[in-house]
Amino acid sequence: MTAPASPALSHYRLTSVDVFGSRRYSREESLATFGVPEGRDVDLAGGELYREAKQGKERLLSRFAFAQARIGITNHEDTRTVEVTVNLVDVGHEWRLVFAPAPEGSPGAPDGLVATWGAYEEKAGALFLAGQLTVGEGPCKAFHCGTGFGHPGLAPLKARFITGVPTHFEALVKVLRTEKDEHRRSLVPFLLAYGRTREAVAEALLPSVLDSSYAVRNNASRVPWQTQRGASKALVPLAPVLRALHGPASSDRNKAAVMLGAVVEKDPSQRRGPARGRAGAAGDGGHAAVNGPGSGPACAARPGRKRPGERTLARGRSWAEEMLSSGGAGEAARK
Repeated sequence: MTAPASPALSHYRLTSVDVFGSRRYSREESLATFGVPEGRDVDLAGGELYREAKQGKERLLSRFAFAQARIGITNHEDTRTVEVTVNLVDVGHEWRLVFAPAPEGSPGAPDGLVATWGAYEEKAGALFLAGQLTVGEGPCKAFHCGTGFGHPGLAPLKARFITGVPTHFEALVKVLRTEKDEHRRSLVPFLLAYGRTREAVAEALLPSVLDSSYAVRNNASRVPWQTQRGASKALVPLAPVLRALHGPASSDRNKAAVMLGAVVEKDPSQRRGPARGRAGAAGDGGHAAVNGPGSGPACAARPGRKRPGERTLARGRSWAEEMLSSGGAGEAARK
């Protein structure tokens, strides 16, 4: 993880510590064992909160039988607040951890588009944090719009994506399906947003909602969500969305929730009982939903390489760290 360089960007109020996902252990006993107190000021640059979270996770895993525990940390520049979510998967609910096998290929990058997008995100993030870029400035030519091209240093890249992606669309889909480097895979959904039709973009991305990487899943859900919002009809089938509602990462669940809302907005018939019933039974053979009390919106993101959470980008600088994977290492999510 790269800590914010300026003290003005590193001091926040820890407003909430919550838990999601366990039906076996109560919220109260899980949080007591985790032992990270809320309602205090934290300096993210010093890394103390991340160390506390790692230690709390180790206490949870030593006391309780969890198939996985991961900690989501989200900070919001507009309110100067931090939220921590303890994401738990009970033993016996390992189906929540089942995703597609990790790909092992190394396809060639079509026209250097993947590397160009990565460079664009790094530069845009630096400009944004320096206050030199207004997010979303200027017209958007893609089905998903993020940081935008409102700075002279970024403007020339827009035409590259507008013209290059439709030409190399299928080659980019191949990268998404087969590239072993998950960071490279995680960049492709934002490129595919420059495809020719909403239907083609949604169809290309939906299989990756079950990618082995939570960073790829996050981006492959975010782009269809935005693509669906601007459509005149429902484009996204509910089955993968409902499955994602039970995902082990906060970024799985919050994208599934907003995508579900976008789908039923275009197809009101999905608001009826069957959709809600499937949400409760998705993936566990008909058992009730595993949503534990106190689910929290921790979304994996960081300026320059990732996207902010469900707060709109225009509301201010916002990034998150999804860290402390099941192996115990602090791991920044690539949103």
